Amino acid sequence: MKAYPECVPCVVRQGLNAAERLNLPKEKLFEVVREGVRFMARFETYDRSPAYYAYHVQQIVKRITGERDPFRELKKLANRKAEEILSSLNLDEILNSGERLRNALKLSAVGNLLDFAILPVEEAFKKLFEFLKKDFAVDDYGTFKRELASSGRILILGDNAGEIVFDKVLVRELKALGKEVVYAVKGGPILNDATLEDAKEVSMTSLCKVIDNGNDRVGTVLKYASEEFLKEWRAADLILSKGQANFESLSEYDEKPIYFLLTAKCKPVAEEVGARKPGDLVFKRNPAPPRA
Repeated sequence: MKAYPECVPCVVRQGLNAAERLNLPKEKLFEVVREGVRFMARFETYDRSPAYYAYHVQQIVKRITGERDPFRELKKLANRKAEEILSSLNLDEILNSGERLRNALKLSAVGNLLDFAILPVEEAFKKLFEFLKKDFAVDDYGTFKRELASSGRILILGDNAGEIVFDKVLVRELKALGKEVVYAVKGGPILNDATLEDAKEVSMTSLCKVIDNGNDRVGTVLKYASEEFLKEWRAADLILSKGQANFESLSEYDEKPIYFLLTAKCKPVAEEVGARKPGDLVFKRNPAPPRA
């Protein structure tokens, strides 16, 4: 996916949002904004993914503030809140209200929507049930089921802290179907993306093999991935990719099957995935040819 005009102010705003979490003086926040704007103004054309620009703006934030992980406390809060919500759910009732796997996928996609930075647990709980009643606006579940039947090894590309808690339900359902699951997190802190620390904190590591991808890029950029990650990438029969940034960075990859699972949070991504509007649930296969 290439950047849209709306992406330019958005990634600068993301940089400011990260810096604002550090209780910095206004002058320092202006410095973050100035440097972010200068970086974005360097380009004659914006022919790379939004995730590319977002990564570099976040590096600016880290350099100016001296803080490697501005979202560290937020991630811990998100994990706690998500665990609190998950433990209060009647999961069997939710999963058995239709096809268990489909409902687990939907729960995972809804987890991508919940913003624990601004939502109290009670409101997040309410939104969770509201969105679980929705269908996927883009729905390649039928194709997924057919390909899953002949797949033994699934690689899940994780997204955010908090969201990773809901992914545990999906991991359990895939394992119950006899699938070997590997869950990938970031190799270093970036935005509120889950790292190995988060995976351990929510006990994902007790459910399946968890690896990091060897870098702190926004999204998934194979060029910078570790050999361990690339080995699992090659070994996977199917890849489940969580969140917008992974879609942004992998949407044009067509060498093996990738299923993008997310909630469209902005108009450009909604348009790219073929959804009707922001807020739509998306389960979309990439254009990779079927496996032989």
